[in-house]
Order: sequence, then C-alpha cells, then structure tokens
Amino acid sequence: MNNNKKLFLIDAYPLIYQSYYAYKHNPLFTSKGLNTSPIINFTYLLMNILNHEKPSHIAIIFDDNQETSFRKKEYEKYKAHRKKTPEAICMAIPYIINILKTFQISFCYANNGYEADDFIGTIARKAENKGYIVYIITLDKDFFQLITENVKVYIPPFKGNTKKIWGIEEIQKKFGVNHPKQVIDLWSMMGDPSDNIPGLPGIGIKNAIKFVQKYGTIEKLLNSTHDLNGKIKENIEKNKNLGLLSKKLITIVTNIPFFSFHEEKFYVKKPNLHSIKKIFGELEFIRLLKKAHEYYSKF
Repeated sequence: MNNNKKLFLIDAYPLIYQSYYAYKHNPLFTSKGLNTSPIINFTYLLMNILNHEKPSHIAIIFDDNQETSFRKKEYEKYKAHRKKTPEAICMAIPYIINILKTFQISFCYANNGYEADDFIGTIARKAENKGYIVYIITLDKDFFQLITENVKVYIPPFKGNTKKIWGIEEIQKKFGVNHPKQVIDLWSMMGDPSDNIPGLPGIGIKNAIKFVQKYGTIEKLLNSTHDLNGKIKENIEKNKNLGLLSKKLITIVTNIPFFSFHEEKFYVKKPNLHSIKKIFGELEFIRLLKKAHEYYSKF
C-alpha cells in the first residue's frame, strides 16, 4: 500500500441509514431471510474507498447513546423527534462490526457525552496537525465547519450521483462565506430541523447568508439589531438566547480532552481473506467478494 498520509474518517450511522432507506421498498434478503439492505451499500462504499481512494489510514466512528450527549443536557428537545432505530439496522450492526474486524479497520463508539461528530472533529484536527490530508465521509452538512486546506468533506455517490468533495472554495462558492467556520453561524441563525435545533425564528438561508456576510458571526448580529427593523428585528431580539444555544449545539468539538490520536491504530492493514470469505458467504455477497479479492491482492 502507499505511504501517503491520507486519512479517511467514516461517519457510520448516516451511511448505514442511507443504505437501509435506499432499499426500504425493495429490501434485499439472503436465502435465510436476513435483511442485508443496511449492510450492502455500506460495504460497497468501504470497498470502493479502500480500492480506489487508497487511504494510508482509515477509521469508522459510530454514535452510541445520544441520550447522554452534552447537547441533550443543554437542550432537552435536541434530536427529540428522531424515531426508534429500525430493527433491520440493529440486526445489521454486528455484521458490519465483523466486516470491519476482518478488514482490520479501526472503529470506535462515541462516549462520555460526546457524539460521533466530536470524535471525528477531534481526530481530524489532531491528524491535520500531524501532516495528514483528512477526508470525512458523511452525509451530514454540519461537517462543513471543519473544512480547511487539509480537511475535506467527502459526500459518497448515491442514487447515480458521483462523489463530491467539499473544500474551502466549494463552501465559499455555495454559501458566500469567507471561511467554512462561518457555516456554524449560518446554521445557528437558520436552525437545523434534522437535529431539532431551533435557530432564530423566521431566518432562512438568504437572510442568514446576508447576515453572515455583513456581520461575520451570530454574536455580532445579535449585538447589531439596532441596524434592523420590522418583524426580523423583533424575532431576533426576542430569541437571542435560542440563537446562542443553537451555536453551542451545532459547534463540533475538536479537542475532546481524554482522546489521543494514535496514528498507528488507524493504519490500513492486510485483511483476513479467510474471514472475509466466511462472512461474505453468509451474507451472499458474491460481487463484493470479488472486490475483496481485488483489494487483498494489493498487499
């Protein structure tokens, strides 16, 4: 394998959910009745990353119990509308974990009040400081705030789309901000329905972009409401605390105090072909087994 310092961090659950819902109306089953829909797309993505992107290092990060998240303690309604995890996904997780083990790929669960986003953010910053180019594979736009010259967000191909890699220029062009960190202020003003984050009532994308371009941060906006008038002025002044709370909820932690980046744990290792044949055989992943052979032959 190559020795370039290229780290891929995979935000596991959004991609597993995507795999499940992609086949929700036409699920895939083995001959023994196991629903493999949540497993197959995730595994294809993993194989494509390993075969074509050729990372030197890789890690998969899972969320654990989000009820213990510090964000939930700050705001009880945080992610409160999320539905119970579908049974097929619960059944799939042990298989996905076993697949990662057979490929000798490092993985971890978020813990101690932090979420997967925070672990990914912390790993990304620590790796960047050690000279890595970092690619965060996710469907979550919150990660845009982490983008730098050496940290990219990698949106995987889905439903016939090609992959998209977001860097500084792409963020500037899309949102009209000076720096990706200002995405935090955009989301803080707009809110985020997917995570039940309130934002400032009545502020949509156009006004949020205008305010960030003019004031830079939500704090400066909140200190400049004398420039505003009408309903927008009233809404912002009445909901300053919601805006500041939203920023706290949206900001990804990049310095988890107890986490150390041991790069050797994330190094891409030779997979266990015998174990791969066994689990892929059980899951009836015939085409994926050919990809696994292709990958194994590179070592």
